[in-house]
Order: sequence, then structure tokens, then C-alpha cells
Amino acid sequence: MSIGACVGIKDALAASRLANGNGDNYQLNQYIGKSFYDGENFRAIIECLDDGYNIAQDLIELMQDFRDNEREQARTLTLLSEKWLTRLKQQSSLASYHTTKRAQFDVVRVTKELVRVREATCAEIDKVIDKYRAHIDETYISERLRPGRKHRRSNEFKKLFKTSYASLREVSDELEKLRTQEKKAQDAVRTAERACEILELDSTTTDKHLARAHEDQSKKYTVLIDIKRKIRETKKQHKNAQKVYRHKAMEIFKQCQYEEEERLNQIRETLLDFIQAMHTPKQTNDLNEIFSNLSNKVTTQQNSFDDLLFWAKTYGIESELSKSLPLTPVENDDEEDDDEDLIVESRLAKKSSSHESHKHEKHPSTIRIENEIDDEEPSITVSAKARLRKARPANNSTEKKHHTTTTDLSSTTLAVLNHV
Repeated sequence: MSIGACVGIKDALAASRLANGNGDNYQLNQYIGKSFYDGENFRAIIECLDDGYNIAQDLIELMQDFRDNEREQARTLTLLSEKWLTRLKQQSSLASYHTTKRAQFDVVRVTKELVRVREATCAEIDKVIDKYRAHIDETYISERLRPGRKHRRSNEFKKLFKTSYASLREVSDELEKLRTQEKKAQDAVRTAERACEILELDSTTTDKHLARAHEDQSKKYTVLIDIKRKIRETKKQHKNAQKVYRHKAMEIFKQCQYEEEERLNQIRETLLDFIQAMHTPKQTNDLNEIFSNLSNKVTTQQNSFDDLLFWAKTYGIESELSKSLPLTPVENDDEEDDDEDLIVESRLAKKSSSHESHKHEKHPSTIRIENEIDDEEPSITVSAKARLRKARPANNSTEKKHHTTTTDLSSTTLAVLNHV
């Protein structure tokens, strides 16, 4: 330790020892590498308790930054939704239409639900911050002579340490004074010894002068011995006082550690509450439900076949499939998606029309007409049958055009027979 102090590496070694075995980096301070029981190093634990207020303020600021980030993301989602709703409305109606366009609107509108979830997260974080701030306000009190706050028991602990250290400090001061006197006495003895040596080497020195020099040397040596005896006695007192102080200091330190443990536990509890607020089971369930509903909505309501028929019907492409397609009006983009039943009915009607158009290429009524003609007029010529076949397309076209109207088969049969 002495060599380290001489070359200035003691503090660096102590800091390295603190950080050894983990990735933490500790800032150097005046108490690193020193004994807690030496001098007034007990102030280290007092400053530890007082500095807890600054650590608490940093933690509050950290949580506020996370909350502000969540709010900024919510605002970003809102702006994104507004941008893309406008963008989708401006898309070409030739290439963006019907169920596929609605699906894109649904994806954009889901941002409202995401914003709701983030706002709920911000509200939960605010609750954690308010709870922790209330605890900090109770734990730390304002100082009179300087800005900032200190621990509510800081002055109490400081007085206890000073009172316990007073007896040891008195003995330590006495011991330090004796050591200073010892050094001076040693210098005086060495000076007296050199004076005696000079007189002994001088041939003109009388016995009286030499005896006086030796007497002075003896007195100085006696003073040095007396000081060393006092030092030995004071050291014993210092050792006893140090034992008493260590015991008292340890008791006070345990009380300080109780307060420090409470502070650390409060930080731990606050961090867990903060993590819970950032990622709650309810939030996870809400997000899963939002995206599950969105996925199901796109899966069930987007139909490329319906879109193709819609496009053909809208732009006058007549075909067997598009003739019976009922047009479903495209909702206003700002309206709610409450047309699911209409879409389902449209889809069923389209499939039914497709099936019927293939099934009734040759209508049963026409078949019955031919059967009646064959029964009543077996000798009808080929030319008459050809005329009958010419009448079928008109009848079939009429039936396709009025799919929901029932045809009077008896009157049709009479008309055809009269024509024959």
C-alpha cells in the first residue's frame, strides 16, 4: 500500500479490484482503497445515502425517456395512418378496387389500435414513475444551505459516527503529537552526539566542557526515552479506543446498510414494475388479438375472384359469370367496415350464378317442348325441327336475362306448335 501510494497507482488498483469479474466500470472516488475505520472515512456511507437521491432522479429520467419514446411512436403511427389513408384514396381506381383495396385500408386503420395500446403503456409507466417519486420525496429532505436533497437520516448517522469517533480521535491526536515530539527528540539527541564527537576530537576542549556536553546528551536521550514510553502507552490506549470505535461504528453502519438495502430494494421493485408496464400480459394479448383479427379479416374478406368479377361488371365486360353479379357499392374509406354480410351474400350469389349458367345451357322447358312435339307430330319434317331450334336461343336468352322470373311453359308450347 505504501509503495502504491508513492507511485500513484493505489487508487487505480483498488478500482480495478472492484470491477474485477464483471463488466461494470466504477468511477474513482476519494474513499477507494482506504479503511472505513481510519479517520473520518465513515463519511463514505453518509455520502452513499445522500447520493441515492441523484441516482433516483436518473432512474426517473430514464423511465420518462422510455415513456416519451412510446408517445413519439404513437404520434408517428398516427401520422403514418393519415398519410397512407390519403395515399390509398388517391390511387387509381382502375388498379386499386373492391375487396383488395378494403384490405389495404384495414391494415392502415389497425394503427389506431396500436396507438391505443401504446397510450395504455404510457399511462402504466406514469403510474410507476409517480409511485417511485412519492417514495423518493419521503426518503430525501431538502437542505437549508445548499440546493439538492439528502437522506432523512443523514444528520442522525453523521452525529452518531462523530460521537463514537471522538474518543478515538482524541487518542489519535495525542499519539500524533507524541510522534512529532519523538522526531524532535531524536533530532536533538543526534545533534548532542555530534557535539560530543566534535569536542572529543578538539584538543583544546577541557574536561568541564566535555562533561557538560555529555550531560546535555544524556538529558536529551532521557527525554526521548520518556516520549517513547508515552507513545507505547498511548498506542495501547489507541488500540483499545479503536476496538470500541469499531464496535460502535459497525452498529451504526448496520443501520446505514438497512437504509441502503431499502433504497436498493426500492430500485429493484421499481425496475420490475417498469418492465411490467412496458410489457404486460394484457398488452401481449391485445396485440395478439389485434393482429389475429386483422389477419382473419384480410383472409375472409379479400377475394380476388370477386374483384375480377367486380372489375368486369363495372367496365361493361359481359360474360356468363358477370351477368348475374350484383354490384356491391364500394364504401366510403372513412366509414366503418360493417358490410360483411353484404360481401358474403354477393359471394354466394356469384357462385350460384356461375353454377346455374353452366347447368342450364339447355333449359328443361326447351327439352319438354321437344318431347311434346315428338309425341304429337311424329311426322314433322327436318325443316320444322330446325325452325324450332332457332326459337331456343331467344327463349334461353330471355330466361338468362330474367333469372328470377318463372316462364309459363304451356303457353310457350302452344306458340311453338302453332308456328310449326
